[in-house]
Amino acid sequence: MGKYSVKGSPAFDAHIDADMQHIADAVYASRFSKHWKALVLLGGYGRGEGSPLIQKSEVGGQMSEIELPFNDYDLIVVTDSLHPQLKRELKKLEKELSESVGLPVDLYPYLGKALPKCEFSLLNYEMRYGHRVIRGDSKILDAMPAYPHDAIPLSEGTRLLLNRGKLLLDIKRRLSQPEPLTHEDRLRFLKFMFKADLAFGDCALLLRGAYDLSYVTKRRLLPETDLSGLDDSRAFVSAYDRAIDFKERADFRTLENSNIHLLFEDTARRYEAFFLWYEQRRLNRKFQTLEKYAHTFPNLGKEGSPLKNVIHNFRAFGPGGLRYGLSHPRLRLYAALPLLLTKHADREEIRWLLHSYEGGFEDLCQEFYALQQRFS
Repeated sequence: MGKYSVKGSPAFDAHIDADMQHIADAVYASRFSKHWKALVLLGGYGRGEGSPLIQKSEVGGQMSEIELPFNDYDLIVVTDSLHPQLKRELKKLEKELSESVGLPVDLYPYLGKALPKCEFSLLNYEMRYGHRVIRGDSKILDAMPAYPHDAIPLSEGTRLLLNRGKLLLDIKRRLSQPEPLTHEDRLRFLKFMFKADLAFGDCALLLRGAYDLSYVTKRRLLPETDLSGLDDSRAFVSAYDRAIDFKERADFRTLENSNIHLLFEDTARRYEAFFLWYEQRRLNRKFQTLEKYAHTFPNLGKEGSPLKNVIHNFRAFGPGGLRYGLSHPRLRLYAALPLLLTKHADREEIRWLLHSYEGGFEDLCQEFYALQQRFS
């Protein structure tokens, strides 16, 4: 196991080390650097499970394999201020660094004094226990709460499914267009589908209180996990294994001739089946279809504080949103997304859920995206 991945080579580690040095130098050369407390790498690279992208390279007439970083670089900048000027500076650096590194670089500002009060979310759990400090105070995230490993809120699984389902919706919209897919489209969509399959296994483990940071451990645990009631559960376990194999070694060469349309249809069917299975158990309800699940809104769990939810709803929907003002707007997204992914969804139902006046599929998708960016 390497520094940044399970199966990456020393050359792969050296490449990322150089990128991290470059990013840290740029961030700390900023005129606002006196406010930075630490620069922290998150995600797969931060946990030591990043994905090396396998590519061919010709050197001296000989073909060989090289490994390049594949995932985005997700970093947080712990700061003593969230002044708008600092945020603008980090946005500017994101753009510059993404161009110079050749991968998307995301820099999220986090207020240091707010760390002890960070909500118990899956994102914060993984940040707390799976990170690498690139520069600054190496113990800074110890200030975050000691989140219990076996008590991650189950709504965090639904939130993960929401965000992975949005990627599937991206694919559906693109496949509905007449233009042929580009090579970049194909690679991106294969990555999105693997992410969905990873989410199904992760959520199953979360539901049973067996979630772990490491995919090496999760791969071992999933076949032992109770998946009763999930049709063809073995297919989900197999898809999870394939997705982890790809995550550990992102080699697209065996997938170059894959039929993206068929793969998407299979993945979307798995999404619909798993989403319903998960939500039945999370909410302890017996709704048998996604339509009946959607009709259950706003009774899809309790998220956020009532007062903040009222403010969110008023700002998002105006006075008309106050009818369900005590419910977090995210619950609308939970109900609407599976319907957007299905082939024969009732658009009137989706309009009602999104509090929208739009009628066309594409317009409804844009309404969904706007809310998802705010409340995912």
